Amino acid sequence: MKKTFKFIMLFVVFSLSFFSSYGFELSPIGFDKRIDNEQGYAEFYLDNSTYETQRYRLRVLSTGKTNDISKYVKIYPNIVSVKPQERGIFKIFVEPPKSLKSGVYRFMVNFESIAVPTLKKDRKNIESSISMRVNIALEMEAYMGDIPDNMKLINKKIIQKNGENYFIGEFLNDTKRGYEIGVGFVDSNNSLIEVHSKGRIGKNENLKVNLKIPPRSKKIIFYDYNNQTFLKSSLVL
Repeated sequence: MKKTFKFIMLFVVFSLSFFSSYGFELSPIGFDKRIDNEQGYAEFYLDNSTYETQRYRLRVLSTGKTNDISKYVKIYPNIVSVKPQERGIFKIFVEPPKSLKSGVYRFMVNFESIAVPTLKKDRKNIESSISMRVNIALEMEAYMGDIPDNMKLINKKIIQKNGENYFIGEFLNDTKRGYEIGVGFVDSNNSLIEVHSKGRIGKNENLKVNLKIPPRSKKIIFYDYNNQTFLKSSLVL
């Protein structure tokens, strides 16, 4: 039991990040939650690697598609201020009606930079400035009902290069929903040695993996980060 707990704790603190050309940093980059089991909730992080305070207005937008559920989505808070070199947090809640059928649903989240008042050196005048303009709308998925894990790992092999071992493989997503994929290496004590984010893989998409295997690794594990659950695929070394 202690080994399992240690593994889960390391797994939970791992995060994925999205870096846009604007220097905008969000993690995770998708919702991907089941919403008919009273767990339609996710926490997101906005990291500020600049030396100026960044402020964003967050809004839920419609996708304009037949499976849009934007009217059931709430964001808190709607304004997020992030100090230099710090992290801001916001939460997304989805509360669908019980009449909603099983399936995959979508909504949009818009992130827009807003001016942050700053005091000039003479401390007499206040000006508003935005060091970098961000206006990004991300489409996110949620789902109703049980969608079995049917993620396949194909073309997998281990090769040696410059005296080190590398794992090469390819994910094939045959499920009806998207995943944010994490890859981890486990030692003989079932402790997580190292983790890597591999990004998001949508329905019917492929995702290639090429990672150096750290020493002492006994197993490679793959998981759905947003739901903190392990996928069926794993590889014993």
